[in-house]
Amino acid sequence: MHSKITIPVPNFHQAFFVMGLLLLSLPVYAEIENFKKGLQAYKQKDYAQALVYLKPLAKQGVPEAQRKLGVMYRHGLGVRKNDELAISWYRKAAKGGHVKAQNSLGIMYRFGMGVKKDLNEAVHWLTAAAKQGDGKGQENLGLMYLDGEGVEQSDDLAVQWLKKSAEQGYMRAQFTLGLLTLAGRGTEKDQKVAMQWIRQSADSGYKKAAEAVAKAYAEGLYGMEKNVGKARYWYQRAGRKLQ
Repeated sequence: MHSKITIPVPNFHQAFFVMGLLLLSLPVYAEIENFKKGLQAYKQKDYAQALVYLKPLAKQGVPEAQRKLGVMYRHGLGVRKNDELAISWYRKAAKGGHVKAQNSLGIMYRFGMGVKKDLNEAVHWLTAAAKQGDGKGQENLGLMYLDGEGVEQSDDLAVQWLKKSAEQGYMRAQFTLGLLTLAGRGTEKDQKVAMQWIRQSADSGYKKAAEAVAKAYAEGLYGMEKNVGKARYWYQRAGRKLQ
C-alpha cells in the first residue's frame, strides 16, 4: 500500500510574506545590476554611460558611486570639471566610510581645491583614511607630519605613517622613508636599509628615487659600490644623462 505524499500548502499570510520578499528583492537586484553596469562603463572610460547608472545610486547613498562621481567631476570625465561638485560627492562618500574618498577629500582641503584651504579638515580626513589602512592616506598624513602642516611637526609620526604606506608599495613613501633613514630622522640611521627603500621606490618607477640610486652608484655613496654602468642605467630610468 502506497503512502500518500502530502505537499504543504502555505496559508494566505505565508504566501503574502514570500511574495513581499520577492517584490522587495527586485529593486535591490536592479540596483546591483546597474551598479555593475556603471562600474564596467567607468572602467571602459565610457563616462557618459557610467554617469547614467552611477548618479542615481550616488543619490541613494552608495559610497563607491559617490566617490566615482567625485573623481569624474574632479577630472572632468564625461562632465564639466567642477571641484565644488567633486568635493560634495567626495564628502558624502567619505562620511559613508569610503577610505579613498576620505583621502581625496583630505587632499582637496589641504590644497584648497574647490573649497577653502583647511589643514585641520585635511588632517581629519587623511587620519580617517590612514587608520583604515589606506596606503595613500598614510603617505599623505606622514608628509603632513613631516612638514608640520595642520599638526605639530613630528619625525617619529611621519616615519610611522610613511612606513605603513611604504610597506604597501607606495613609491613616494618609500623614497621619503629612505631619505629619513639616511638622515636618522624619526628612525635609526642606517644606510643599507635606507637604500633598500630608495631602490624599491626606484624599481617602481619613481624618478627622484632612480636619480638618487644613480648618484649613489656614480659617486659610491651610502655604502654602494661605484659603478658607472649602473649609474648610467639609473640615470636613464630617471630620464637624465650620466652627470
